[in-house]
Amino acid sequence: MSFQTPRTIVTLGALALAAAGTMSSLPSQAAPAPRAAAQRLEATLRPSGDPDGSGEGHFRLNKTRGRVCATVTWQHIADPDSAHIHRASDGGIVIDLSGAVTGGAHCATGVPERTIARILRHPGRFYFNVHNATYPAGAIQGRLRR
Repeated sequence: MSFQTPRTIVTLGALALAAAGTMSSLPSQAAPAPRAAAQRLEATLRPSGDPDGSGEGHFRLNKTRGRVCATVTWQHIADPDSAHIHRASDGGIVIDLSGAVTGGAHCATGVPERTIARILRHPGRFYFNVHNATYPAGAIQGRLRR
């Protein structure tokens, strides 16, 4: 095939246009739906047992993945051995995030979408509590907020 004759150039141009037309007539595949972004909440942790304790909790909640992650800092309390998100109404544990304070996994997985939706809809109806051997009912805690 020679690229020097005008006929060849026209033929190549026609082929390119034909191929472009064919490609545009192919069924397009829908782009995958973007994953819902994790929503963030936080809590300022104040004494609930230990009068000198304080800290902060930062949470990422993802309904579609059923995942809740926590980053927690604390000061002036004995080493934590567990941590949870509790219902404020009755103190019931809703999500176990103990790994976030013991060096384990910082995320709880398999959390029902409905549970995460409730927390996100009304974060002030929930609190985060850090427990230790000295204060097994809780050393520090704080209400969730945006």
